Amino acid sequence: MEDMTKASSRADILIRGGTLIDGTGSSRRRVDLAIENGRIAAVGDLSDWDATTILDATGLVVAPGFIDMHTHSDLSLLINPRAESKIRQGVTTEVIGQCGFSPAPAPSNRRESIRELFGEWGKVVQWTWGSFGDYLAAFERDGISVNVVPVVGHGILRAGILDEDNAAASDSELLEMKGGVRRALDEGAFGMSTGLIYAPGMFADIDELTALACEVAAAGGVYFSHIRSEAENLIPAIEEAIEVGRRSGVRVQISHLKAEGRPNWGKTGVVLNAIEEARSMDVDVGFDVYPYTAWHTSLGQVLPAWAREGGTERILARLTDERIRPRLQSEIAEAAESDPGRWERRLLAAAHTTANRSIQGMTIAEIAADRKRLPEEVIIDLLVEERLDADMVGFGMDEGDVRRVLAHPLATIGSDSASAAPYGVLGENHTHPRTYGAFARVLGYYMREETVFSLENAVAKMTGRSAERLHLHDRGRLVPDLAADVVVFDPTVVRDEATYDRPHQYAAGIRWVIVNGMVEIDGDTHMDRRPGRVLTPPLPSR
Repeated sequence: MEDMTKASSRADILIRGGTLIDGTGSSRRRVDLAIENGRIAAVGDLSDWDATTILDATGLVVAPGFIDMHTHSDLSLLINPRAESKIRQGVTTEVIGQCGFSPAPAPSNRRESIRELFGEWGKVVQWTWGSFGDYLAAFERDGISVNVVPVVGHGILRAGILDEDNAAASDSELLEMKGGVRRALDEGAFGMSTGLIYAPGMFADIDELTALACEVAAAGGVYFSHIRSEAENLIPAIEEAIEVGRRSGVRVQISHLKAEGRPNWGKTGVVLNAIEEARSMDVDVGFDVYPYTAWHTSLGQVLPAWAREGGTERILARLTDERIRPRLQSEIAEAAESDPGRWERRLLAAAHTTANRSIQGMTIAEIAADRKRLPEEVIIDLLVEERLDADMVGFGMDEGDVRRVLAHPLATIGSDSASAAPYGVLGENHTHPRTYGAFARVLGYYMREETVFSLENAVAKMTGRSAERLHLHDRGRLVPDLAADVVVFDPTVVRDEATYDRPHQYAAGIRWVIVNGMVEIDGDTHMDRRPGRVLTPPLPSR
């Protein structure tokens, strides 16, 4: 039935003459859209309507606000609530708490050690919370420009309970973690995330993961997983995530699906087949992906697993111990032998000391040559100088794999980045270009230039399908009575401007961004009304 009205009415905002793509994958339509009291009032021929604000969208696309399925804006939104890098590419909702790291719960006896896991940003933010609910309340202090879908991190739950991060959880500790998951879900979490290549999450076995996932499943939540390997053990890691879903009945969302490292290129075909097979057997598995061939993670991931145990002080003690350092250097160098030219493809992406900010964006090989040191020596030096708070960008994925994953019908889009801005604390790091460009790149490069998918399909991947995965029943589509998160863009212009050399560049082609019925981006102007909110999970009562 056509959702239109001929009655003369008035709205808060009327978007006239645009090409509407509703987020469902359906064909585009030339219609008007009215917004009243933060919700979509009508869609159709609204020529008899009037409004307080009328936006002429002739020649432009009107779409649901984009949902960033995988972000790390947990603290950056508290540092700068304007969400500049995200909202200026059309993102209106961010899923935070990913890869096992949410800033809460942070019990008082562990708060400082948990805070330290968040590096320099953990020091900048006024850390006032203990419980997950208290953390979410912090977003109300100054308001936020985008909506937030919060997720509790398994690694943080572990860090707040276990004394030794590389140990198996005892029965009592597991019971305490299960209680922590339930409380977080009751206080607003949409699910739980894992970071199984990071300490302390990497030390959990499948039985622990399944026990916690059962709690998530009981509440109708989602199990988001940065799986245990995205390289040589990619396929077993995918199988583990599927098995957690099979055992627990939880919805599984695999984070930033990729095949890293030349020997693993092409494995995405096997992985996608495994996901399809699992779904045919009633295991609900989905995934998100970012549209780049380079990743971004902490520099400390270069260290062998045994060297990453025990928290900041114990790790630094190993790195500065002259008896241990030769072993570390040897193991780092040995790991790089299977990947010739590795250090020419690793950029220093974040350094917080004044002395090292000038070398952000340089490769490890360049820094080593400049310092006249071996790459493995430089890595250890940098980690010590930055107290582990250093990041790297690595070029490791195949363009064919990226396209295959993006084009898959189950694919949703996530930036895998924290919100940023070209000014202030958030502009000091040499971030990954996906921070500013992921969604615009899907529309500009992969849709318009490379025709990997249609415009309707591209929009659906960033809106309706994401909302469906999250069970956000009132977002992701442009139909009457749903929340009015809307982006209006020029399909002939929209593109990412951020590059690996100059990452702090806003996307082009975004004309208006509306969040909960309020215009927050008007051309180049950020209105700073902060209409975003912490969204409430549609979880069933216990």
